[in-house]
Amino acid sequence: MRSPSAACFEGTLPHTIALPLEASHTLFIVVHPMEDLSSRERAILDRLVNVFIDTGEPVGSRTLSKQGLDLSAATVRNSMSDLEEKGYLFQPHTSAGRAPTDKGYRVFVDALMEHQQVSEVDRQRMLEMVEDFIRQSNVDSLISQVSHVIADVSQQLGVALMPRFNKGTFRSLEMVQLSESKMLLILTIQSGLVKTMVMEADARIDQRDLNATRRVVNERLSGLSVEDMLKEVEERLMSSSEGSPKLLRMICDNADNLFEAVNDEDLHLVGTGNFFMQPEFCESQARMAELIGLFEERTQMAEILNGRMEEDGVAITIGKENESPQLKDCSLLTSKYRFGNVTGVIGLMGPTRMPYNKMVPLLRYITGLTETMLEEKAETRALHE
Repeated sequence: MRSPSAACFEGTLPHTIALPLEASHTLFIVVHPMEDLSSRERAILDRLVNVFIDTGEPVGSRTLSKQGLDLSAATVRNSMSDLEEKGYLFQPHTSAGRAPTDKGYRVFVDALMEHQQVSEVDRQRMLEMVEDFIRQSNVDSLISQVSHVIADVSQQLGVALMPRFNKGTFRSLEMVQLSESKMLLILTIQSGLVKTMVMEADARIDQRDLNATRRVVNERLSGLSVEDMLKEVEERLMSSSEGSPKLLRMICDNADNLFEAVNDEDLHLVGTGNFFMQPEFCESQARMAELIGLFEERTQMAEILNGRMEEDGVAITIGKENESPQLKDCSLLTSKYRFGNVTGVIGLMGPTRMPYNKMVPLLRYITGLTETMLEEKAETRALHE
């Protein structure tokens, strides 16, 4: 079955259609017009991309003519020249064959490739890798393990972003005194997600003020969606005659950071060894340095994933389609997972020369597995309350 992927694309104007998936999900498909490609050119582009992904070497006309096309090497060579003129292929060296451009990969991903099913062996392996983490009390542990699963099975860079809280429902806020002037805030929303933050006051914190402030926060904010709470937090808290005005003010001033902001602690990034073993990167110190800088500046990578939170299905950006210039030689595949009424993002990243026909079904399967595991974790938590 041919099933193109969702995508972000700059250049030729696409149109979008939607296909229903299992579990009430919808896959939005961006389809790019290919009026300038004949059926022969499409077949040659399809075979060339597959051979290049397998070998990493520019592909010559003689090689392609032996790929079941039933075309002579001369005919293939002429069509490859036409594809190069149209921007789908390029010639790395004068005497070399051709390789796909970002545009060539885009047409391959959206309209040519045939997806491979995830093998039963890989399904069982992934399930075994995550099921033990259902018993962990911290959702962060499970999401971290998911990024390890992606990296291990895909042999690419696995990435995962913790769920965003802004669509969740506020449940409770605990305030724990750590020292005379420091306190730990522990936010819980209805689905069981927990987020923590350390705050420091400019004076000694009295335990009685801390307890009174906690009561005010929970009485006045419990049951609100985080989205609504952020709009009303100041009015609801600062109008109270109870609690510490200074502590309430600190909570109001830091509400965005506590409830909504994306930071590097929300990001799990695993498999840099897989990534830098790819010849596209290990043979270029300049490329490696750029990417190492991006990975070390984790907040930027977290923001990139957060920007894909509204994408449905499997979203793919190829090469220069990525907003970050450091990713100009990379492809990033992401998928949104749901946990109650909150969402997060998982994905994988590697060179543009990636086996997309394997990676897209793999990421789709892991997304479903992640959602199932989070639901089971929520049910387990509910049983113990």
